[in-house]
Amino acid sequence: MAAGKIALGLIAVVLLASFAQLYGQPQVAAPAEKLAEAAQRLQELAHCRNQILQGVVQNKFALAEVLSLTSTGDNYLALARQALSAGNTSQALSYAISALRTYGRVLELQEGLRELVNASFASCGAILAPELENVTAKLGRVAAENRTCRWSPSFYPLMVAINVSLQRVSTLESIALKASESGYDVSNATRLLSQARELLASAQSLAVECLTDEAARKLAEANKLIGLASAELARAGAIRLVAEIRAYGLEVSKVGEVLEALRERRLEEYLVNRTLDALLSITRGVQELERGRVRLQQLERLLNRIQERAQGELKQLALRVRELVREAIALAEKAPEIAKSSPGEAAKQAQEIARQAQEIGRQARRGGG
Repeated sequence: MAAGKIALGLIAVVLLASFAQLYGQPQVAAPAEKLAEAAQRLQELAHCRNQILQGVVQNKFALAEVLSLTSTGDNYLALARQALSAGNTSQALSYAISALRTYGRVLELQEGLRELVNASFASCGAILAPELENVTAKLGRVAAENRTCRWSPSFYPLMVAINVSLQRVSTLESIALKASESGYDVSNATRLLSQARELLASAQSLAVECLTDEAARKLAEANKLIGLASAELARAGAIRLVAEIRAYGLEVSKVGEVLEALRERRLEEYLVNRTLDALLSITRGVQELERGRVRLQQLERLLNRIQERAQGELKQLALRVRELVREAIALAEKAPEIAKSSPGEAAKQAQEIARQAQEIGRQARRGGG
């Protein structure tokens, strides 16, 4: 059985070395695609070993489970490829992990049969031979320690989870750097991310040593720190966004409102509604209208940006509000002349703009945008 452990150790080390290339880098463009590639290498190895066993195992019933599991792994891998082609990376990742688990069980059963019939899988070894440094040294260490994860169901999902968390850390570090360059104090978030990266590196090392429970605990600790850092950066980003919104003439005092709108992916809708509120305030009277001319021009620029990005009913809503703002701008410019020839007419027109703004707001709230 010791030879079997060494053989499984060889497969594990080669794959782990391959994963080290993937997970050693904080940013991996397509982890699902990489896992599918790893599953394909195991598929080739499993089929190669099946051919050898079919030639030497007399009792075909003994091979039935191995062949059935191999077919199951093939199906999972085919589904992973289909999902990748369709652009569904989340589903592809799930299927690729299932394929890896299934082929891992196949290899373990094959190892047991190999020992029973005293067969050799040496001719299949080259299938899993990526050009990696120090693979031989790693194999010797694993064989000497006589330890292997034996393709436990928790191993590959754990490695994927660690990699996903590393990607989150890298993304947040990039955001923190930009925020810092803009003058925001994100030192605490940066410290939390640094600690999280150290924990994830430790989790990787523990997982490679098959200490998956300890690795999972390190991962959980890291994710807590990532969550805290993310919250701090989100608040810093919201504060910066509030400053930009105010530059467009909107009075925003509650950062939490902006954060909530961002989380719910309705920032443009929130800004249009706040623009309606501002328009109502400016059109309360002729004096407010004249004083608010510059602010109205800022609101127009904001609505220009919103309608460029928005789609569907929200885009139409932004266009309608922009037309009202333009009417208010024109009225603000003409108000002094109107007052000379027809006192009270400018106020009447301002009230009409306010009435239309209120009606648009009511329609928007009812979902009639």
